[in-house]
Amino acid sequence: MLKEFVKLGQLRLWQAYCQEQRAKHPLTYLFWETTLRCNLSCRHCGSSCGPRSPVRELSTQEIKDALSTVAADYVAPGIMLAITGGEPLLRPDLFEVVNLAHELGFSWGMVTNGTLVTPEVVAKCKDAGMSTVTVSLDGLKEAHDFIRGKGSFRRAVQGAELVAKAGFPLVQVTTCISQYNFGELEGLHRLVRDLGVDEWRLLTITPIGRARDDPKLLLPPGQLRELLDFIREQRRGLPMGARNIKSPAMAASKPASPPVVLFEEEGFLGPDYEGEVRESYFACYAGVNVGSILADGSIGACPNLPRHLAQGNVRRERFSLVWEKGYQLFRDTSWKRCQRCSSCQWWGFCQGNGLHLWDFERGEPMLCHWRLLRETEGGKGIGDS
Repeated sequence: MLKEFVKLGQLRLWQAYCQEQRAKHPLTYLFWETTLRCNLSCRHCGSSCGPRSPVRELSTQEIKDALSTVAADYVAPGIMLAITGGEPLLRPDLFEVVNLAHELGFSWGMVTNGTLVTPEVVAKCKDAGMSTVTVSLDGLKEAHDFIRGKGSFRRAVQGAELVAKAGFPLVQVTTCISQYNFGELEGLHRLVRDLGVDEWRLLTITPIGRARDDPKLLLPPGQLRELLDFIREQRRGLPMGARNIKSPAMAASKPASPPVVLFEEEGFLGPDYEGEVRESYFACYAGVNVGSILADGSIGACPNLPRHLAQGNVRRERFSLVWEKGYQLFRDTSWKRCQRCSSCQWWGFCQGNGLHLWDFERGEPMLCHWRLLRETEGGKGIGDS
């Protein structure tokens, strides 16, 4: 009872902090969606990436100009530049751009499927000052190859081994958990530990893009609860915000401790799991602290959001002007308090769940983690209607 009271107090303090962030909206995280091309065609890809891009992507000079204006208008060292795609390593000018970003003062990291990582790529990443790298690994061999393509598991593991041995400050493996790999949690944990990475990020899958076509990519309520129990057990004893980022002195060797396990899905989980399975309590920072420059130059928030939410385009507008004057639907989310959300006691903490989980046609969340978890208890919970 005391623990629940303390957690509720912490949640209220967190709610106040999030309200302050929405009001001040400091830009601290900027995605560059390098391309919508990918050498794989994953079953769960929210962007439906493939061998060809459906848009006219930014030229080298266009993205360099856009990043230069961001660095001129803000304090670049206070902004993390997240390189994503598609597969970023397919872009031939990638290292020309990230070298400029490093010179401008940005910290930067990359998400890759790992299959194109070579010793030469690792050397270029180090020369360009990369601080974080995330390799996607979605199961042991059979499950990963089924989801991402035959032969991709071996190449992804090799890529993860190369970056883990290279001594970057933070090396992560990200796994999207579905019904195809749910039974492999223990085996995956051993594999990730043996790879020597710093963190293992576990996500559930959002029914967007190609993921809409396969219901087995989504976890049923019971498996969602088991996944969170698994993560909580791995994090037991860790303080809030625990990370495994290595100091420069440690960066040349493999981490001495097992990888920190994190739940990375943006969904409000209710009092049982908030503060237990990730670095902080739930918040959706899209358009609040998180912006993006999309492949076609669109100025957006999280790249997983529908493209109609773009606020402008760097081909026509300066990023900072759009960031300061736009994004109102991201910072005042009262418009989401409708349908089931209107009567939920947890609205103040949840705000209608992560924006990438919002169904704009139906006017309600595609997924409500709180309700799914309550289903496993056989009845309605606080705030349910």
